[in-house]
Amino acid sequence: MGILEGKYLIASGPVIIEDGKLLVNKDDKDDFYKIPGGSISKEVRDLEKACHEKVKEEINGEIEIIKPLHPKILWENPQTKEKMTIILTSYLAKLKNKDEIKPMGSTIEIKWLDLKEIDEWKHKVSPYTQFLIEKGDIKC
Repeated sequence: MGILEGKYLIASGPVIIEDGKLLVNKDDKDDFYKIPGGSISKEVRDLEKACHEKVKEEINGEIEIIKPLHPKILWENPQTKEKMTIILTSYLAKLKNKDEIKPMGSTIEIKWLDLKEIDEWKHKVSPYTQFLIEKGDIKC
């Protein structure tokens, strides 16, 4: 197997579950909900630090990381179908400032999805969120 070539993207974000609900947001790029977080810059050497920074940038969130969850690799951009390497990482986390979260940057909406309705909203969330549900990292 050869060395990875071409475009790549590495993303990091928290999975925040509180009172049986999953915190998700929607941005101006995608038509589905996803966990907060996003792509990290080349200078970043610590995925946990990136997770803290991204949730702060997107929803003004401050978190405490509990544990890493299943990462996923995509070999093409789900929207454009462009061939590239996308590495998605996430951490189970606790939100420390629930009353202060708000849409920031490209985030247009923040929502708490009821985990009891997990089957009903599966098609409205990102492929990575669906993957975390299948792996049991997000469950009711």
